[in-house]
Amino acid sequence: MRQAPLPVILSCPHGGLEVPPQVAERLAVDRVTLYNDCDLWVDQLFDFGHPDLQPLIPAGVGSGVLAQVTMPIARALIDANRPPDDLDNPDGAVKSMSSYGVPLYREPLEQELKQQLLDSYWRPYHQALADALHRHAGQVKLLLDCHNMAQVGPSAYHKAGAPRPLICLGNGGDAQGEPRPGVPHVSCPPWLIQAAATLAAELFQDLPLLEPEAGIQPPVVAINDPYPGGYILRAYGPGGPLAPPDAPPAMMIEINRGLFVGNQRADTPMRPPHQERIHAIRERLYRWLLGVLDLLEAGSV
Repeated sequence: MRQAPLPVILSCPHGGLEVPPQVAERLAVDRVTLYNDCDLWVDQLFDFGHPDLQPLIPAGVGSGVLAQVTMPIARALIDANRPPDDLDNPDGAVKSMSSYGVPLYREPLEQELKQQLLDSYWRPYHQALADALHRHAGQVKLLLDCHNMAQVGPSAYHKAGAPRPLICLGNGGDAQGEPRPGVPHVSCPPWLIQAAATLAAELFQDLPLLEPEAGIQPPVVAINDPYPGGYILRAYGPGGPLAPPDAPPAMMIEINRGLFVGNQRADTPMRPPHQERIHAIRERLYRWLLGVLDLLEAGSV
């Protein structure tokens, strides 16, 4: 009898590098730009069915997770973590500018083409995520939105050049995971994200950046900084407009790419995956996820 996997659904909206054929001839950038805007190797970091993790799997639990939804298209071009009704935003669902302020297209895309891109790529991602939540209703205990981020803030983003923590956890709230003014709800309870942050700090404190900046010691973990989570948490977390009635708690996690890529800039050359670091991070993430599920099982801290 096949054992059940971890009761988790993974959302990976930013890990793709493919270019839609509809826009391939209109790009003003090369693959290096797409590479440096991508959540690199996120599929490997969160591959919880990897054979290397076999010794860590608890008794009575199967390999992997209930479902993993991934976006193959480059997030510099189509962003499944943005709302579909903000098409004039350069950093919206269909982007026109990279996170380093580089124009993506030689000429602006027509509104009709933007809608076609939404229909072809953005909507199927969200349909797959909604289907996974519906299919595993009553089983899923956590929706985990999986990301990674540049070591310092990209030049076109808020807090450009600022060092980032090794791990950022988000629930849409403030630095303690509590609701912010004007925000009706958070995607998971404050106690859960606080305890998850403590677990992450214990697991990642011994892992140094590959290219540290002299005199700068970033925090190991931060809550909702630099990112509180985007459209996916707001839409599918409990109380969200697309959430099922029995929606599980939802949490975002960001891994600093300085741990496994280096201190990227807009023109950092493409490199193959750093498998030793990816293995080390994947193992820590799996241990972290087991701890978070234990917290959910206990129901409080």
